[in-house]
Amino acid sequence: MVLGALSAIFIACLAFRYLPMVDLPQHYAMVSILRHHGDPAWGFAQRYTFDFLGRPYATVYWLGWALSWVLPLAGAMRLVVAICTVAPFAGLWALLVATERPRYPLLLVLPFAFGSIWHWGFLNFLLGTGLFLAGLAVVVVIARGTSRRAPVALGVLGPVLLLTHFHGLVMLLLVAPLFAVGFAPAGGRRRALLRVVAPLVPAGLLASAFVLLTWRQAEGSWAQMSPPLAERAARFSEFLAAGVAEPWPDVFCVLVVVALVATRVLGADRMTAPQRFTLVAALAVQLLLYAVLPLNTNTATYVSARHALLVALFVVPLFPDSVGRVRVVATVGSVLVFLVGFGVGARHLACFNREARDFDAIVPAMAPNKRALSLIFSRGSACAHRATFPYLHFVAYYQAARGGELSRSFAVVWNVPIRYRADYHRYPLREQLEWVPQQVSPNDVRHFDYVVTRGRPRWSPAIEVREVLRSGEWTLFEVPSPLPPELPR
Repeated sequence: MVLGALSAIFIACLAFRYLPMVDLPQHYAMVSILRHHGDPAWGFAQRYTFDFLGRPYATVYWLGWALSWVLPLAGAMRLVVAICTVAPFAGLWALLVATERPRYPLLLVLPFAFGSIWHWGFLNFLLGTGLFLAGLAVVVVIARGTSRRAPVALGVLGPVLLLTHFHGLVMLLLVAPLFAVGFAPAGGRRRALLRVVAPLVPAGLLASAFVLLTWRQAEGSWAQMSPPLAERAARFSEFLAAGVAEPWPDVFCVLVVVALVATRVLGADRMTAPQRFTLVAALAVQLLLYAVLPLNTNTATYVSARHALLVALFVVPLFPDSVGRVRVVATVGSVLVFLVGFGVGARHLACFNREARDFDAIVPAMAPNKRALSLIFSRGSACAHRATFPYLHFVAYYQAARGGELSRSFAVVWNVPIRYRADYHRYPLREQLEWVPQQVSPNDVRHFDYVVTRGRPRWSPAIEVREVLRSGEWTLFEVPSPLPPELPR
């Protein structure tokens, strides 16, 4: 039943050409650079290099690159998105199996699969969260002493988590000792703790090296924000599920709480006191981090909000393993919640895919290996939540399909392993143009071959461009006399 629900979400991610994920087009472009780096027709080798040791967020890109050898890039990336989307919930399912907790409550949180973090397109975080939860399942197996190979698996998982997302590794290092002690048999807790901690030591050392070497280079321009506790509480459902149509984020949150309270009052539970303490403490850690971490740092956004998803996930193991009528009613109710949530999510995805198909005509009209300036005057969507802006990076689909250069690339993001070459003289376009495109100057435009806009352009009359194509909200302009690119020889 739960695996069937996960399969439905997986298939939904494969079914649509365009998904309302802010960062997804940039992920497409990064994988394309990996795939076509050696082909001069794409122009990537003259612009980009790689740094997988200093900036190890590579698992998602390596996965897309590997799949692109047997599938078209679009198919490979849809598969990557599907894997990352279900990863947190698949990891939670593994944890529920390992801890012998009921699996049906997982259906209650599956509507959050298309929530805020998903709409941002934080694929690395989603996959890292799934690996973190799966790692906790391995920790429980080690604590119970039922497998000799589990410590080896945990030792391998640590570095893989670092290559996926630093947050997942930190969470595993933080919470794993708690689960080792809580799920070990009486009298075997010290041994279980040692068997869990020892395989994680190499990953801990790698994490320390990453912080010391890479974070010193971290630069960004996000506005730093740390909302007061009252605002965090009021916006919890938004941080968890913005993207899900209103009022469903609030409805799903209320249903989870009501179901938990009702089943605990009416049902029985066979958890031991240490196990209960462990699960409650794990949830408390996520609540605390949601309450105290900043919402934005200068290098990252939605930092504390990511823990809203983890709060929802760590609620699930606290559902009692009830029997009889209580179990039947709770299971049926969970199935209904999932069906409604999946219907709401699928309808949202279908709506956006229809709306975004206006972009289909833009990329084929552009010559390969050119420089594209993206000016998104209309970032939002009639199909998406007001707090999301799914069209912000859409023009990166051009670079993914035809090569060349973008006005804004993830190659400047400090933790992305695809980097600009030191000898490539890239035009220093002001970052704020991404948010205030009306401030673009004629000199900015002259450094590009194409200008792609969404929404009615509002710019200086001195800007000289020739309209090539208009498709719905999108307009493609060609720059008549662009300055030549300064490419290294």
